[in-house]
Amino acid sequence: MMKIKSLLLATMALAITADAAANVEMSIFKKKKKKAATEASSSAKKTDKFDKAINGATAYHGMFTAYVNKKGELLLQVTKSNLDVLYLMANRMVSTSENANFNAGEMVGTPFMFSLSADTANVYMHSYQNYERVVPGDPIEKAFNRNFVHPIMKTFKIKASRKDTLLIDMTSFFVSNEKCITPIRQSVNTRSTKSASFDASASKLMGVKSFEKNLEITSRLNYNAESGAYTVQMRRSIVALPKDPMKMRYQDSRVGYFSTKFYTYSSNKDYIDPKEFIHRWRVEPKDEDLEKYYNGELVEPKKQIVYYVDSAFPEKWRGAIKAGIEDWNLAFEAAGFKNVMVAKDYPTDDPNFDPDDIRYNCIRYMATGTANAAGPSYVDPRTGEILVGEVMWYHNVIALVHEWRFAQTAAVDARVRKSTFDDDVMSESLRYVTSHEVGHTLGLMHNMGASYAFPVDSLRSPSFTQKYGTTPSIMDYARNNYVAQPGDLERGVRMVPPIIGVYDIHAINWGYRLFKDTKTPEDEYKYLNAIIEAKKGDPMYKFGAQQLFLTVDPTDQMEDLGDDHMKANDYGIKNLKKIIANIPQWLGVKNDDYEEIQEMYKACLSQYMRYLTHVMPYLGGVEYTDLVQDGSKEYAKAYIPKAKQKAAMEWLVNQALHCSDIMLPKEIMRVLGIDSNSFDNFQSTIAAKIYSPGAMGGIYEGERSGQKGLYTLDGYLNDAYGIVFRNSIQGKNLTQEDMNLQTTVVLALSKFSNLDPSMSKESPLGGRGLAEKDPELALSEFMAQATADSHSFCNAGCAVSSDEVSYARHNMSGSKLSAGVGRPLITAALKKIHNLYKSRMGSGDARTRAFYEYQVTVLNKLFKK
Repeated sequence: MMKIKSLLLATMALAITADAAANVEMSIFKKKKKKAATEASSSAKKTDKFDKAINGATAYHGMFTAYVNKKGELLLQVTKSNLDVLYLMANRMVSTSENANFNAGEMVGTPFMFSLSADTANVYMHSYQNYERVVPGDPIEKAFNRNFVHPIMKTFKIKASRKDTLLIDMTSFFVSNEKCITPIRQSVNTRSTKSASFDASASKLMGVKSFEKNLEITSRLNYNAESGAYTVQMRRSIVALPKDPMKMRYQDSRVGYFSTKFYTYSSNKDYIDPKEFIHRWRVEPKDEDLEKYYNGELVEPKKQIVYYVDSAFPEKWRGAIKAGIEDWNLAFEAAGFKNVMVAKDYPTDDPNFDPDDIRYNCIRYMATGTANAAGPSYVDPRTGEILVGEVMWYHNVIALVHEWRFAQTAAVDARVRKSTFDDDVMSESLRYVTSHEVGHTLGLMHNMGASYAFPVDSLRSPSFTQKYGTTPSIMDYARNNYVAQPGDLERGVRMVPPIIGVYDIHAINWGYRLFKDTKTPEDEYKYLNAIIEAKKGDPMYKFGAQQLFLTVDPTDQMEDLGDDHMKANDYGIKNLKKIIANIPQWLGVKNDDYEEIQEMYKACLSQYMRYLTHVMPYLGGVEYTDLVQDGSKEYAKAYIPKAKQKAAMEWLVNQALHCSDIMLPKEIMRVLGIDSNSFDNFQSTIAAKIYSPGAMGGIYEGERSGQKGLYTLDGYLNDAYGIVFRNSIQGKNLTQEDMNLQTTVVLALSKFSNLDPSMSKESPLGGRGLAEKDPELALSEFMAQATADSHSFCNAGCAVSSDEVSYARHNMSGSKLSAGVGRPLITAALKKIHNLYKSRMGSGDARTRAFYEYQVTVLNKLFKK
């Protein structure tokens, strides 16, 4: 991590003071020498106007004094002390008539920073630019300030003034469809979005609360749309940011923290200096405990992180929710603190408590059909200090964890072979969900590579799983132990993820440990690096950033277990066969319909699809490693070895040819009425992946990289031919699955060859090549529906709303195969298939013969023979 000047501290000081434009010294605040009579007369007029404006209004005293008059207008006092403060404004949905866009309790948009300035006529609200910074006192500072003015986002006319106090009317800001705090999501065309028009007549100010460091304003907003009315109640929170900013801690890609980037301008650098600071709470020892802390004693923090559990949670779940919060104390002990995390019920004896008040961290119960949970946090944009965290607990997450537990462990654990789990069984899953989401609110990103650290066979070891669970990190999309086999539970094998993983403890230690005599973020670097170096080489402590849009790194996947996906999945599929065969017996209720049995079957189907998608990324895949300059010989981008890719190809083709045997037992087809051809598109999906331009492009990139033990593209295509067309090569009769698989290959290669340009109009393999497409898109409607019903909690889109707060570092795109290399090899592969089919014409049963004759006819036309 590169060092910057120690003047960065001064930069941080600058960040808490708005620039000249944002803090204009109000001329009406300046003392003016006037004659006594004139001054008295002027003061009397101003006093009369001020008093008239607030006459009969209810006053709310605190950080700001606010008045609500008889007309329901919101008047705000602005004093000189309000002009040298930076504020954060948050926007929360309190209640809604429809939850298509936001649920009650959710934050709407990202909280933003602003400051106030004034002149004799107006008070101005400035949005505060924080991503570009300058070293104070640098010769370029004046030029910087001219180019990075904090712009005015809103102007409020001064209604009245008295000495050093101004009065402004903010009603229209909070009781309108103000763009910067609108509850309308413009990107989605639903009843509550684009077509909605604001209805002022039914909108009003609902309440105000003013405290020492925050102001809370509640409004009812009404909209009219073609589909009907849309009414929401919004809570807007204005909170003063700390005058003493927390010291930043710089981000390191080897540990997974949310972070924010900024750029520093300096004449002492030959470039604009980029840095990222992580998001974390201000956890510090009490002054009297500093020496104890630095001597290695556990101490309590100055301020605990208190989470309040929604009173809407049923009593039977509350213990698990609270445990999931306080479990993180184990991790904080590694950083030198005890009793950091505290779980409390919503208080019934505190009149000031309000879950919509931004000062309170809450676990919120959302009574909606959404099968999800999310753990956002909101930070001081200057330093990354987390100011508030919350967990959104949607009602139907219960159904989600039930389906996971059933599909992953019912073959082993008789306790989950029922419609409603016993409380102790469900509590195990709910505790994990809470801990995972609270981990996000502590600053931790998903660690999707964690579970790959464990050998598959270790997941059947009682001693190993009791110590480590199923993954080193609950910040993984950790799953229940689908590797475990019947009898393993009785031997003591753990079925669920750990309470807190060893990586999680390591990450909290790295993010929250304090170091003596370190005044700047640069001073901390050697200590932070030492924490990472101490665990170097141990895969349990490796961070794997989440991949978006496309999974190309098979070692860094969600919802997987173990370091050998084929072996782990074979265990899982063996369990699935037992579960599917017994669903009607386990869940059957006399004279009931089959809806629940269908839902559990679809959960099993979704689990099977996960197994397929865990293996697909091996083809043309790479393993990414975030490197630092430490003399390591590792590759930042290591291509998957040939042996692993070939094993993956064999495994996938085997599944393509036998998936119906696994997933469609006759009893299930009978009671659910499932078509026998429902899995035909599985063959198309797998063939499309093997011969995708992305996979072939990845192979060719690896070939050219110079790394050892990799496929050449010719070798890959030869092996693919031998595996996919094995039954034809061996002269066997072809099954329907064989024909589906081979037909997809012929169509794909014909298209990519460009021998018939009309086939390639939509996606030609030309110019820069053809990018990878997600092969799962080829699944049938039945499979797509099953996927839709298999939700993943902690969905990024639900929990985050900006690029700075993202679950992913790797937004993947597929490799490309150039036309110059690809078309000749693809054409050669097609001719090889053509010759095979010609040699097999007249052999096999009637359907096999018809298949070969048809394919030869098609390829003859392609080659114009």
